[in-house]
Amino acid sequence: MHDKEIQYFTKALQQAGNEFYLDSIGEFRALIEEFPNSELVDDALYNIGLCYFQINQFEKAIINYQEVIDKHPNATISVLEGGNEFGKTAAKCQYAIMNCYLGQGEVEKAKQITDLLNKYNEDSYVLLNDKKITFKELSEKAIKTFLNS
Repeated sequence: MHDKEIQYFTKALQQAGNEFYLDSIGEFRALIEEFPNSELVDDALYNIGLCYFQINQFEKAIINYQEVIDKHPNATISVLEGGNEFGKTAAKCQYAIMNCYLGQGEVEKAKQITDLLNKYNEDSYVLLNDKKITFKELSEKAIKTFLNS
């Protein structure tokens, strides 16, 4: 991996952390354009989707998440220092799409995505308090919370 890839990625994450979402999208896109074969491309696409999600551009977020699923189905989540997500980036993207549907009030579509998460059940998860919680479990909990609010 090139230093410049990491610089793009780090700068984009910092911008997103400071809520400069459009600037962050630009940095992630620069990484993708300059290093299309980078192992960070799937993570950059995921983060572009996340930036769109943060500004309630759910359709644009879904497009980026779906691109990861379609073009990088076997990519794994890059584990950064202190990271707690493991497994397939596609599982993380399916979960994110489910959240987009909830953001749009599309509960039935969210439930359909939750069903798709079955194929990632044990190998893709978030580690919270030393306990593995699958993206499917997170999805089910999010739908339940949404319906009870």
